[in-house]
Amino acid sequence: MPVTSSAHLYNARQADQQRAAPGGARQRPGRTLEAADRGAWSVTATFPPQPRNVGRARQLTCTALAAWGAADLVDSAQLVVSELVTNAVRYGRGAISITLALTDAALQISVADFGRELPQAREAGEEDSSGRGLAIVTMLCEEWSVTTRLTGKTVSCWLDLS
Repeated sequence: MPVTSSAHLYNARQADQQRAAPGGARQRPGRTLEAADRGAWSVTATFPPQPRNVGRARQLTCTALAAWGAADLVDSAQLVVSELVTNAVRYGRGAISITLALTDAALQISVADFGRELPQAREAGEEDSSGRGLAIVTMLCEEWSVTTRLTGKTVSCWLDLS
């Protein structure tokens, strides 16, 4: 689900000339917004709980952050999004919603599903192929929390901008 701007139209040649930013994001033409000028930005997408949608959630993250002038957050944000959406696909139920909200202080990443099972950090062994997701989220984010609802849960975390 791309985040677009109708303020400017660019042809393919101009798009190819844009330099790549961290995480493969394309920098948008024009000035980069300072944190104080950004205000608050948000985007929400909902999709079926299918593994291929983890990549789509990462792409949404990359596109939104590039559009908001925060491409420096792409690598960390995509990793956190991958972990949270993968957990929702594996252990949640029903449709998955992701919300990204950027303020002058932090990027809030929230992933909601209809499952009742709460996420639990666990210690993965050296040979284990999974079990490190919440440890990664804990390392990268200022904090994370789970909000339970009558119809499921939302896992939220905050990437500090400093």
